[in-house]
Amino acid sequence: MGTAVPLDHRSPQPPSCVAEAGKVSGDAYDRFVSHAMKYGELAGGHHNHNFLMPLLPHLAQQLGQQAQSLVKVRVPRPDALAVVPRTWKSESRILLKLRGKIPNLPSPLDPRRKPSVHLWVEGTALSERCPAGKAVDAYYIDALAGLFGVMTRLNRNDVPLLPPSWPRNGDSTGYLRRLARMTETRIRRPNWNRFGDLFEALGVGPSAMRDFAKVIPSMQRRPFGLLHTDLHRDNLIVTDDPDRPLYFLDWELASFGDPMHDLATHLVRMQYPDDQRDQVIEAWRNAVPVESAAGLETDLPHYLAFEHAQSVYPDVMRAARDLLNADGPDGMESAVRVVRDALLKAANPLRLRSIADEETTREALTAWHRSQLQGRPKRGLSVGWQRLQERLLGEQQSQGDEPGAVASGVAGLSAHSDQAQGQGADRAVLHGH
Repeated sequence: MGTAVPLDHRSPQPPSCVAEAGKVSGDAYDRFVSHAMKYGELAGGHHNHNFLMPLLPHLAQQLGQQAQSLVKVRVPRPDALAVVPRTWKSESRILLKLRGKIPNLPSPLDPRRKPSVHLWVEGTALSERCPAGKAVDAYYIDALAGLFGVMTRLNRNDVPLLPPSWPRNGDSTGYLRRLARMTETRIRRPNWNRFGDLFEALGVGPSAMRDFAKVIPSMQRRPFGLLHTDLHRDNLIVTDDPDRPLYFLDWELASFGDPMHDLATHLVRMQYPDDQRDQVIEAWRNAVPVESAAGLETDLPHYLAFEHAQSVYPDVMRAARDLLNADGPDGMESAVRVVRDALLKAANPLRLRSIADEETTREALTAWHRSQLQGRPKRGLSVGWQRLQERLLGEQQSQGDEPGAVASGVAGLSAHSDQAQGQGADRAVLHGH
């Protein structure tokens, strides 16, 4: 996994990275992290800055590694939005607990230390060989199914200590309800002061996720297992090793719960073509224990609905936040596309009476962007916001919609949502490999 390369190919970092590096001091490990943050090859990610760097001799000797082996330093981004609920705080400790139980994992050099330093995995991200929307070779689908099969067979003793009041093993309904509550308390609510006006102008009210949670139906009981919850094409590394065709990266969002949740997030984030989804589902069914696939036809739609419902929050917030660093009209048009796509997919699951059209979406993003630049990040409706919301309310009244008219239930996915799924990405997720 480690690769010797000439020392050293330095690439100067943005000032923010250099400033953060200046705060790191201490032993050889800390000094190497600081060095990588200043001179390593930077790869972006939603949650971390990833710095690619040859391992310096003094630290290599300390950790029992080959000098100049290529490593990846994963530094949490100080500007990362809190848009994903986590079960455990430390990815390194997750990987340490899973060592020997899950194949083809990243290798943190010292799981006790932060930021984490991983040996670089030789290979290519699946997204580079096979972009979103393209069919994935059956060879890799089988490898993924094998991973799901192994994870579903792990029990509570195989994973780090779970938070208090975690749903009991097999309580699939309680698990999905907890996911909805976590989305409300850890994502929607903490960010509403900054983004609430934007969401309401787009047609997503403050009670949308709470209302979703209220109509989650009873589901079949399934034994809990380890979940990755973020298996998409950027987190799958294709290697030339026939015994290890795929490496599975980015375990920081791992959890322990209903295996059907992992299948749903995978289906949405991998963006398979429509005619390959049944193949993937069948491969998953054949790989997991029979009891893990119980109720597949009736319950998978509930998890798919939740994935589309919760995704509207990170997608809208990230698109809006990225406008602050965008240049020219292309940034706005990209944000409009991302936001509209998220709204279309969330409309039925969240039972939205009406959602902003393209013009209203553009005006809402422009107004939010202006409020941030003017130093008014907190809530408080301006005349512009009021006008946008009055327009949306007028559209609802003219259509004569009643609450729930767009959606017949939590599992319903509208024709708009299905069409959007076939046309583009469910989420723009880039994790540095």
